[in-house]
Amino acid sequence: EEDWRIMYNNEHLWGTFLWSMFDFASCMRNEGSVPSVNTKGIVSQDRKLKKDPYYMYKANWNPEPMVYITSRRLVERKQALTDIKVYSNCSEVILKVNGKKAGIMKPDSIKICLFKNILLSKGVNKIEVIAKCHKGKVTDQCEWILK
Repeated sequence: EEDWRIMYNNEHLWGTFLWSMFDFASCMRNEGSVPSVNTKGIVSQDRKLKKDPYYMYKANWNPEPMVYITSRRLVERKQALTDIKVYSNCSEVILKVNGKKAGIMKPDSIKICLFKNILLSKGVNKIEVIAKCHKGKVTDQCEWILK
């Protein structure tokens, strides 16, 4: 995100490139959860999992209205107070937690909304975002469990 923030609209750059679209085999790599795989791609090696950065670039590069809650795969949460980051190329994003409105904001220059200090309840929490755009609205949701 910070690299993109620095490069975005930088008049001294004629182009930018991603390191890798997909994770790829690397026999000498033994870090993270998958041995012998470089996991720096924005999509998994088997092409089944689009990682959070994929959606950050989609919000910035694709005109199709979209909204996406980040860190969704970290389902089990240990802290009740958390930040919720959302990528969207729409004009306004509404955050709901367990059906109650928890915030509303406009995405920044690189299409990020960061809702700070959101309180989760014990047990299952339904996180939902509604983004308003010129074509109506788009939504995303996930569930997090506070232990």
